[in-house]
Amino acid sequence: KNKKKPYKNFLIYKKKMKDRRVVLRRHCPFSTRKNSFKKVKTPGNKIKIQYLDKKISKVVCAESKKKLNGISSPQSLGFMRLCKRKKKISRIYGGHLSGNSTKERIIKSFLLDEKKFPGFT
Repeated sequence: KNKKKPYKNFLIYKKKMKDRRVVLRRHCPFSTRKNSFKKVKTPGNKIKIQYLDKKISKVVCAESKKKLNGISSPQSLGFMRLCKRKKKISRIYGGHLSGNSTKERIIKSFLLDEKKFPGFT
């Protein structure tokens, strides 16, 4: 009368989900950061893999954690080959602190100097 077949839903699911196993295209079989990939379906309904690039972090200020302008993002060999002016900015704490953080440090040190010698004008 109105009996449910126990495996009917499983068979439908199995038809939709074909074999999801993929073959790595590179030699390294381990799950490393360099070896990350995503599965992509081709027009011929096959599943292949696309290797993903590593995400490269931007250079940030040590105090405010904001991105430093004027500095290209460091990549392993590319950054090493850049000339000096592209790696840092020509001021105190050049490629380390942002402009605002540098300004605050200078003002703070100046005010501390003024406190040390109150009678000296």
